[in-house]
Amino acid sequence: MRVMTANRIYITAIAALIACAAVLGGTHCFAQQMQQPVTQAKVSMSDIDAALAKGPVFVEFETEACHYCKEQRPISQALASDYSGKITFFFVDAMENRDLAKSFQVTGVPQMSVIASKSDGKYTYIGRNGAASDSVSASRFVGLTQKEDLKPALDAALQKRT
Repeated sequence: MRVMTANRIYITAIAALIACAAVLGGTHCFAQQMQQPVTQAKVSMSDIDAALAKGPVFVEFETEACHYCKEQRPISQALASDYSGKITFFFVDAMENRDLAKSFQVTGVPQMSVIASKSDGKYTYIGRNGAASDSVSASRFVGLTQKEDLKPALDAALQKRT
């Protein structure tokens, strides 16, 4: 009886994942193209560096249990659509990527960082009002942040790259 119940749970979970992939058209599942938001189980600094070689990078740290993260995600996804082909968007589970979260000094979620470039091993972050800094803590966006508050940083990151 237990085996049948476990099998039903697995089959239901697989069916739900297939349905999710069909609804999303696969665009948010392990996308690696610059035009698509990147959601993957593990993200490393080398993943971010590789994307940064092509253009600015937006990194959003979130957790599955975070209510504000669920509110932030559609805002950030709308920006990903607006900046498609110009900026790579990473959506990172802070619990699954603790080392990366530590590197970005994540103190709360959602937390977003806009990275314009990397020079001499240091990132140039863009914060509020488009101000550039090499300090992630001085330039990060923590908590629910509206599109109009993030756009100046994204625009400045693009401008810094041209």
